[in-house]
Amino acid sequence: MNLNYFQNKKILVTGATGLIGSHIVEKLLKVAGTTVVAMGRTESKLKSTFETGESIGSLQCSQHDIAQPLPNDLGDIDFIFHAASPISGEVIKTRPLDVINSNLSGTINCLEYLKKQGHGKMIVFSSATVYSVDEPTHIAKESATSVADCIDAPNAPYSESKRMIEVIANAYHKQYGVDTLITRFSYVYGYSKNAAKTAFYEFINRALAGENIVMNKSGLPRRDNIYVDDAVDGLLHLCEQEISGDVFNVSSNGDLGNYAAVDEMAEIIAKNANKLIDNSTVKVEFKENSHDRKEGLRLSNDKIKSTGWVLSNSLEDGIYKTMKQYLNNK
Repeated sequence: MNLNYFQNKKILVTGATGLIGSHIVEKLLKVAGTTVVAMGRTESKLKSTFETGESIGSLQCSQHDIAQPLPNDLGDIDFIFHAASPISGEVIKTRPLDVINSNLSGTINCLEYLKKQGHGKMIVFSSATVYSVDEPTHIAKESATSVADCIDAPNAPYSESKRMIEVIANAYHKQYGVDTLITRFSYVYGYSKNAAKTAFYEFINRALAGENIVMNKSGLPRRDNIYVDDAVDGLLHLCEQEISGDVFNVSSNGDLGNYAAVDEMAEIIAKNANKLIDNSTVKVEFKENSHDRKEGLRLSNDKIKSTGWVLSNSLEDGIYKTMKQYLNNK
């Protein structure tokens, strides 16, 4: 990947303090001549996230709620990476309108900015949740969106709004010629200063504190996981290809051991804790006996691989790197 493609470009990253957003910011700040506008709702969180990062390019922090129209003083923007979206299961359950508003209004606000500007590229962050877990082949290609989960499913505020932002982005591309690229992520994991409240990060915190990981049951469905560095490299690689009006899975397809269930990831986390910390004896405990493991969903990455992108990190390596970074930043 040639990061010089982004030289002398101005790039807006919404949701900049999140997992993917923060890694995009840090990666692009390594490019001479870039100006990266890191946007988030909390100024103090923006500053604490990026205060210690190395920077060759120029960083601008912008406090803003993406559900509101973008500020006029942002200036001329070459790329918008729209990463702002609540992903916490608790938020989806208790504040579903916040999730819907952030996804729909945020996407429209970004597209409107580029429409008025007359140029610039919008990278739309969609999700594996646009596919049904009941996909018959258990492998979802980009065209496999005719089957969706029930509209009253617990995750529907997130999954249905992600489907809708794709419809919106396609409409802006067709009607107004806005340059759009839709990316559908599998489960992205890795180090984040502002980790979401998910089982993965809870397990890491417990393991690094020397505590056993306690789970209700084993035998959970496997899923398609991808290390954050691979996900970001895939995004930036697609931008370099100058592809417009298309959609790509950014996923592992389970390659390099990345097709794994939460309980299997917990076992890897426990093993790494015992490797990284002297005299550590962390183990995974289950409240119930094992269940028959159901087939999960993998996202085909044939399309993105056809452009020359290659997955680099195994699940074992990605989790190890994540945990080591948390230890180094304690």
